[in-house]
Amino acid sequence: MLDLLIQPFRQIIDFKGRARRTDYWGFILWQLALLALVVNLLALTPLAGQDAGDEAVAWVALGWIAVFGLPTTALQVRRLHDHGTNGWMLTVMFLPYIGAGWLFWLMIAKGTFGPNRYGEDPRLAGFDNAIFE
Repeated sequence: MLDLLIQPFRQIIDFKGRARRTDYWGFILWQLALLALVVNLLALTPLAGQDAGDEAVAWVALGWIAVFGLPTTALQVRRLHDHGTNGWMLTVMFLPYIGAGWLFWLMIAKGTFGPNRYGEDPRLAGFDNAIFE
């Protein structure tokens, strides 16, 4: 379970290959849990509700992007590869109204079955087809 948080950091600059939905959503859920913890701890500080507290939130957000930005982007590109889609499709999120929804759909939809131009199907990794031949 903890591997879902650690693995994207091991592949931080790996924009090749494919990623399963489990890998992507496991990492996102870990991020949400950690973010909820950080926000709740920040709310308990004496700075909460003051201008200095707003500045602290901004610094936490910048730190969050610095730590989780690149691993998340690499994982999203590999997730797009699972659909047979180029990683540049990630820029669709900047389209107003439909971009984020379309990207969300690509992240939850099942990828292509079997190998595609980006690699082997990660769902079949370690599966031996020889028993069916």
